[in-house]
Amino acid sequence: MLLKASASSSILQNPAEHFTSLNSPSATVRARQPAGDGTHTGDQQHVSPANSTGVSLDVGSQPGSRGAGRTRSGGLGGGMSSPPVPAAAMLRRALWMSLQGLLVATTLAYLREMRKAGRDLYFLYYQPFLPMLSMLWLWAVAVRVFEQRRIRYEVCFSAEDQRFLLRSGQLFQVCNVLTAVILASGCSFLYLLTWGLRELAALQPPLLYTSLLVLLLFPGSLLFRASRLFFAGTLWRVFTPLRPVSWADFLLADVLTSLAKALSDTERAVCSMMTGPVLEPNQQACSDGSFIIPLGLCAPYAWRLVQCLRVYLDTGARPQLFNALKYSTAFPVILLSAVKSHVAPDMWRHTFKPLWLAAAFLNSAYSFFWDVERDWEISWFSQMGARRDVPAPVLRGHLLYRRPFYLYLMVSNLVLRLSWTYKLSPHLRDHHVVVFFIVLAEAFRRFQWLFVRIEVELRKIQGFRPDLGVLVPSVGYAAHAHSSEAPDSDVEQEDDSLQQGKGGASATRLVPIVPGHAVSAQHRGGLGKHGLLDADLTSL
Repeated sequence: MLLKASASSSILQNPAEHFTSLNSPSATVRARQPAGDGTHTGDQQHVSPANSTGVSLDVGSQPGSRGAGRTRSGGLGGGMSSPPVPAAAMLRRALWMSLQGLLVATTLAYLREMRKAGRDLYFLYYQPFLPMLSMLWLWAVAVRVFEQRRIRYEVCFSAEDQRFLLRSGQLFQVCNVLTAVILASGCSFLYLLTWGLRELAALQPPLLYTSLLVLLLFPGSLLFRASRLFFAGTLWRVFTPLRPVSWADFLLADVLTSLAKALSDTERAVCSMMTGPVLEPNQQACSDGSFIIPLGLCAPYAWRLVQCLRVYLDTGARPQLFNALKYSTAFPVILLSAVKSHVAPDMWRHTFKPLWLAAAFLNSAYSFFWDVERDWEISWFSQMGARRDVPAPVLRGHLLYRRPFYLYLMVSNLVLRLSWTYKLSPHLRDHHVVVFFIVLAEAFRRFQWLFVRIEVELRKIQGFRPDLGVLVPSVGYAAHAHSSEAPDSDVEQEDDSLQQGKGGASATRLVPIVPGHAVSAQHRGGLGKHGLLDADLTSL
């Protein structure tokens, strides 16, 4: 089953059955891992003292299990493969950049000559991919930064989920392929429209959407199969948020809230393709006045709200109720915006527009407060007026980044939060240029948010697991690590067939110990039901 839940769910719910406490860096740990037939067998695991960055486990995969038969080159704890020839890497980058630059230039040239009806069709079917691609590229950049600064971001994920995290070079490969495919389809669509080949042009959007869905679920060894299917499974867990929430589930769902506009646009494009001719979309069924569009915007916030409630039910962490309340403040913004298509202009201007503005301000203010106080734990608002000698904002003594970065982050986050309201409003979607910059700004805001959010998570883990070594280096350490030459990872560093575990041979791999699995019950009961420390639960 392709969209099955992550195999880490059993570990997350019953960590004591899988990992025992570590008493020394050289301790022997017995882990329980599912075999290919669904039964559990005990494998002897040994902590490797060779990894200077922290404690790790030498894991031997069972034949038939999800990670069997593959060694992750350049992985979380394993050895690096030989760096590629710099000239070959530079040539590959130049070719990708040239291809994508040519496609972008061609697209812009066609759009300038295209009539408004043709431009609207292009934006209808191809604009949804812009924020998604932007977010994917920015995640690849973030992973590259983590690798260069020796930030062990992967420790935030469960042991099973870590197996499927791609390195930055592999992520850039995925970005290049998807960007080229989408740009090429868009160019073909505009070219065929320009030359009057409307029947062929009408085939391009359905072909692109279908191909991307098939690629995501394709069971063959293509484009990092294991990681691709893991992403599809995580998406399914987010879409059906009735299970214990892992860190991967939370992170992806939070990112999807920043892609609410793109998801709604995708819904609108699919609706147009299914209810009428592709080049003559059904305006009545898929217009801004339809209930379908607001539902698409509400969906990511509903998923996160249910996740928060699930974590509260599992752990009793009361801050999760306030976190759920934060996501619920997006619904009035969306619904009041949708009302514009059903009321007279005067009633909208004098009654509903002020309500919409008030709801938008509440949503932005609440979200900004939560970012600063809870997600980043900067403790600015909670310390205001407490002591005059306390600097505001209050930052930790040991910082991963330099202090001006955090100050910039708060200011830029506030500005982008206010503009972010634009994407929650269906009645503003026709302003293509404005929407273009707003969705890019929201992707960049989430990109910035990610760095401090992961820093906070790693500091929590390091506080409970000092035996893991340095998870969050200080500014000086990070600068020293950054000066080290990291191998160029712009080429695939593992064979895709090895990644899938072909051949059934056992493989040995080093992975860091997952936070919480070997922690004794200390802080407020120790582990939550979903395998995260209770200290982590308040800010999910």
